[in-house]
Amino acid sequence: MVQAPARAENEPSAALLADRYGRRPDGGARRLRARVLIGVLAAVGIAVLVWIAVDMFAPSVDSRDVGFHVVDSESVRVTFDVTKPAERSAVCTLEALSTGYGQVGLLEVEIGPQPADTVRITSEVATSELATTGLVRACTLTD
Repeated sequence: MVQAPARAENEPSAALLADRYGRRPDGGARRLRARVLIGVLAAVGIAVLVWIAVDMFAPSVDSRDVGFHVVDSESVRVTFDVTKPAERSAVCTLEALSTGYGQVGLLEVEIGPQPADTVRITSEVATSELATTGLVRACTLTD
């Protein structure tokens, strides 16, 4: 018959459990890992917020189609508004489309510094066949 070791009344229960099951890992290492993880997550969160703020306040360019006029089977005239910082330059890509929405003409228009933030521009796009519409595909700042 195996006897369990006699428990000493003055021995603390934590020491008794440690003798029976082994020592518990130090809680300090666990706390250090938690602090490092929280620090890394906070740094990533701050980086994302800075990236969003920089992108939000960066100058941008917007365009709005005003209208178009099909001149003939070889060109279409596109009128559009561009809003950008007055001292900046931009490039807008105009597109002419056929009845099946196929691209039949493409033109890049450079817009230099202007006296106002919003300017109205009319440009003629050469086409390979009869176009049914003309529009602004995109505008980007160049400087």
